[in-house]
Amino acid sequence: MTAHTAPPALPAPPALPDLSDQAPSHCNACGAVSPQPLGDKDFAYSCNDHFAGTAQFPPADAPVRYHRCGSCQFTFTAALDGWTPQDFQAHIYNADYVRADPVFADVRPTRNSQMVAALWNRALQDTVVLDFGGGDGTFARRLQAMGHRCHTVDPFHGEDTPELLDSYDLITCFEVIEHVPHGDLDGWFTTLLGHLSPQGTVLLSTELLDADMALSNWYIAPRNGHISLHTAASLRALAAHHGLSVFSINHEMHLLRRPRTEGCGYRNRAMGDRLTVLDTLGDPPPSLAP
Repeated sequence: MTAHTAPPALPAPPALPDLSDQAPSHCNACGAVSPQPLGDKDFAYSCNDHFAGTAQFPPADAPVRYHRCGSCQFTFTAALDGWTPQDFQAHIYNADYVRADPVFADVRPTRNSQMVAALWNRALQDTVVLDFGGGDGTFARRLQAMGHRCHTVDPFHGEDTPELLDSYDLITCFEVIEHVPHGDLDGWFTTLLGHLSPQGTVLLSTELLDADMALSNWYIAPRNGHISLHTAASLRALAAHHGLSVFSINHEMHLLRRPRTEGCGYRNRAMGDRLTVLDTLGDPPPSLAP
């Protein structure tokens, strides 16, 4: 990511809604009880503070308490679990969000569209992709400009949402799951899977943290809305709870799908040929299911 200089001074932000400091009773990724407090991080901290070398927002003097699960090492805050979508829109996903994530608007969706087009190539010709949590639709427009079909759905950019299909063989979900409130993890996954065909695959991106990652890590950033940070174990546990296997290409890119069953073939043969590597995954590991 390109470094950025200090931004001009911002006007005082509106008062934040309540930030809960109540300890969560269990981890919503794996179900283990009594996650332990990890520490507090000021609400104004953004990922771009790290890359720019300077704070992008004035201090909010609003501590956000993060917890870590002792079983799967999922790092999260429940402080924003009581926020409404309007609260998130007003205080995180507002006009200043680009200061926290400069590549959000164009660079990332353009890069991701090129990657998907290269990976699936002609397999996309007979497939409609769904970009889940796709912002203002830039990724979809880039794919469409390459001659492919892509729909977008996003709770904060719903004005131009097209009529969706009953299901999709390929769903992309870039840099979304870390924004999902701890209390909404199950509901979010259920909604995602409601769009996925029985033989479909999810291409999901999120940075996986090491089990002992310090709270000071740049990716743990309240102002970006990074409130649910996964490890390999927590992502596999959450996926297994919903009947999915996970194949991590690297620490950022992950393929999720249901185990193949007899007679459950791909509607798009070329798409299926691209995904045969996933046939080796088998069933979700029972030991990781909550």
